[in-house]
Amino acid sequence: MDIQLDCLPCFVQQTLSVLRRVEASEEDKERILRQVLAELSRIDLAQPPPALAQRIHADIRRLCGITDPFAEAKRHDQQLALRLLPQLQQQVEQAAEPLRAAVQLAIAGNSLDHGVYHNLTPEKALAQLQQALNLEIVGDLAHFAAELARARRILFLGDNAGEVVLDTLLLRLLPRERLTYVVRGGPILNDAGLAEAHEAGIADLVAELIDNGDDAPGTLLPRCRPQLRQRFAEADLIIAKGQGNYETLNEQAGNIFFLLRAKCPVVAQLIGCPVGTALLHHRPLPQRP
Repeated sequence: MDIQLDCLPCFVQQTLSVLRRVEASEEDKERILRQVLAELSRIDLAQPPPALAQRIHADIRRLCGITDPFAEAKRHDQQLALRLLPQLQQQVEQAAEPLRAAVQLAIAGNSLDHGVYHNLTPEKALAQLQQALNLEIVGDLAHFAAELARARRILFLGDNAGEVVLDTLLLRLLPRERLTYVVRGGPILNDAGLAEAHEAGIADLVAELIDNGDDAPGTLLPRCRPQLRQRFAEADLIIAKGQGNYETLNEQAGNIFFLLRAKCPVVAQLIGCPVGTALLHHRPLPQRP
C-alpha cells in the first residue's frame, strides 16, 4: 500500500502525540514539528506508510534524546490487558465456538493503537477495548480454521503492546510446535517487542519467539533480519495483526490472513469496508515459484 494524501495529516498528529509525551521546550517542539513538516513536503508517496513513519519517529527520538517515548503507554496497555485476561480466557473456554471468540478478542486487542488513536489514555484504551469486544468479525472463519488445520508452519506477526496479551487467547488454540511468533525489533510507537511478548507469556505458547530486526510499525521484509525472511518464505500460513502489517504486506505473495480493525478511512476504503470494522481479511496472492 502506497502513502495516500489523506495519510499526511495522520503523520502530523503522530508527531504531536509524541511531542506531548516528551520533556522539551516549546521552542524545541516547534523546531521538531517544522522539521517533520519539511520532511513531509519532500516524501516519495510510492512507499508504505510505515516506512515513512519509521523515519519520522527515528528523527523525533534522535532530536528529543529519548529511546522510547511510548514506554509508559506500553506498560499501561500491558497491565490493562493482563488484568482482563483471566476473564477473557474464561469467555473463550465457555464459548460455543472458541476459535471465533478467540479471533474476535485478538482483533479487539488491535484497538490498543497509539499510532491511530492519538492521546490514548488508559481510560480511553479500556473504552476502545470494551467497544471492540462487541464487534462481529467480517471474514470467513471456516476458511481460516481449515487453513490452520492444513498448515505445517504458521507465522504469526504481532502488533501492539497489550494486543499481544490478547493474542495468547488465540495462540492457545493453535498447534504450538508449528508456531513462530514475531514482534518488532526496536521501539516504535506502542508496538510490542520481545519484552512485552515475554511478559504476555507467548514464549510458552509457541515453538519460536523472535523479533524481526527492524523498527518500522509494520513488516518491511527487505529490512527485516534474514531469520524472519526465511520464516516468511517457509510459512504455509501467515497471520498478520494490525494496520501496519496490512499496509506493508497487502501486496505480498503468500497465504496471509490479516486480523485487524480498519481504523482509518484510507485502509477502510482500500479493503472496502466501513471504518471500525473487525476484519479477518484473506487476500491470497500468487504463490512463490
